[in-house]
Amino acid sequence: MKEILNSAKREYISGLIPDDMPDWKKSWEEGYKIGENIIIKETPFLKKHGVKNDADYRLKMAEQGKLTWQINMGLANVEEEAAALREAEKFNKETGLCVSFAHQLPKNIVGTPKDKRENIPTALGFDLDVREDWEKITMASDVQAIFGDNHLGYPNAVFMTTNAVAAGSMYLGVFSTFQQIAPGCPDEVWNMNENVKALGIIAAKYDEKVIVDSNMDDGVPAYCMDLASYMAWGRLEKYIVTDLCKARYAFSFGNLSSNIVHKAAIFVAASDIFKTDDQPGVEFVYHNTVAHWNHHLHSNYGFQIPEALLFILLERKYKTGGSFMSVPITEKVSIPTVQEMLDMTGACQRAEECADDFEQIIDWTVVESLRDQVKEFSEIMFNNAMEGLKEAGVDITNPTEMLVVLKRMDPTKFEVFFHPSVVNDKKKEVVPMMPAALWSASEKQADRIVKKMKDTDSAKRLKGKRVGIVSGDLHYFGAYVLTKVLKDLGADVIYGGNSCDAIDVLDIADENDITDMCISLHNGQALHFSSLLLQLAKKRKKEYNFFVGGVLTSFVKDDDKEPTNVASMIQEMGIMTTNTVEELIEKLTMNESH
Repeated sequence: MKEILNSAKREYISGLIPDDMPDWKKSWEEGYKIGENIIIKETPFLKKHGVKNDADYRLKMAEQGKLTWQINMGLANVEEEAAALREAEKFNKETGLCVSFAHQLPKNIVGTPKDKRENIPTALGFDLDVREDWEKITMASDVQAIFGDNHLGYPNAVFMTTNAVAAGSMYLGVFSTFQQIAPGCPDEVWNMNENVKALGIIAAKYDEKVIVDSNMDDGVPAYCMDLASYMAWGRLEKYIVTDLCKARYAFSFGNLSSNIVHKAAIFVAASDIFKTDDQPGVEFVYHNTVAHWNHHLHSNYGFQIPEALLFILLERKYKTGGSFMSVPITEKVSIPTVQEMLDMTGACQRAEECADDFEQIIDWTVVESLRDQVKEFSEIMFNNAMEGLKEAGVDITNPTEMLVVLKRMDPTKFEVFFHPSVVNDKKKEVVPMMPAALWSASEKQADRIVKKMKDTDSAKRLKGKRVGIVSGDLHYFGAYVLTKVLKDLGADVIYGGNSCDAIDVLDIADENDITDMCISLHNGQALHFSSLLLQLAKKRKKEYNFFVGGVLTSFVKDDDKEPTNVASMIQEMGIMTTNTVEELIEKLTMNESH
């Protein structure tokens, strides 16, 4: 039998295996017992449609070839979330359209247990504290709430999953986020074991069709160069969730995908791979967020509606039971209003009026050919991953151990280690079957900036300069572009990873003897994160140069309903802010001599 990994790769993975492992079966059984004692509330959505769970409704719609529709909500508090759901119900009644589901986006701090939240920056979104918070949302209207972000995948998974399931949420996620760094929770073994316990809770609700949902774009696949690698990772997650932990699993993806032919092939392939006789394989497909403009916002309708029409036609043909999650035109520049959410889903849903005409002229040959290639490719890559992990000494019958290793692994290495072009075709680098949109766009952007800057005085001064780069949240590609540009221009770059806490920034700087640290910030954390950087630096009695960029917004007052641009406030603290990579290069080198 051929070896999947060379000795260096095997040694790397072996070094990620934890020494002391808890009894995962005992933890899973504890979760199962919790699940057995949960009584799931019947939501207004289930009563309205006469079904016992979301899956039965979706399958019922799939039989008719009807795509279901979903919006994404992360408002300031529980009351606003409930009011938004009532607005969606009113919208359905007034228009005759149908928003069936609303994906919930609470603030990220709820994914951390309460006793571990000290000094953690609070990002945007609403809080979830007691069972009634979940119930206020699930019982607010006949639009079904789905609790995804900051539930499964995060260390507070047991508490969050218990409350969400009891309140009537039939899909739980987002499982792929287990790879992210949870603020305040450095104990990876404990974190992953809590998630195994939470999977036990969902396993206990197998017959009631409570399902683990995972969005590929929120986990390791977001780092992949090949869109087809998403499917291999999905197979790996399903192995852990279903084969080992006996819970149901569904695949979601889309916001980092722009080629709609490739996206259609992935959608249909995912349905084939993950669908069972009694549940859909796809929970949602997210509209492309890569190509949204932050200017001429209304133009963003122009490329979303054709994509929605394509998925309407796909559902008519392949009857997947999947849902389309639309993206408001303002997504890139601000927190969307409820009206903006409804405006976009309404525009997308009305595309169905054209479906009969388009259906007559569609030839699905290209999509079906790619679908079959993706299914075969992903099975090979999944098998490569399973055999490679075994070669490195990972116990692939232990879900906690597998999750810890996959979490600790540099996310870019999954594809490099197991991609068929490398393992089976012996290529030196990954050769994408379907180049991922965000990776391609980032490569092009980086190359454009390097070409523009390479002969400037700033670029000359940058050569040999040691610079640290981190991301304060899960956003990776901004930091990737910056890292590539600085390296190509000759800087000595240390990339410290994503989802880093403020203390991680200083630790990376100290461990690598770096003064200049560049931090990418999003999700409303900018002000608190920047303040914490300075407090920690003062305690260490060291001088650092901090450069922050990204989306520099925060809630300034407790009763603020909209975040404020806090760039000027951060500058007043003595931290440099930047809007572009070019500006950052100028500021990094402004005090350097030739």
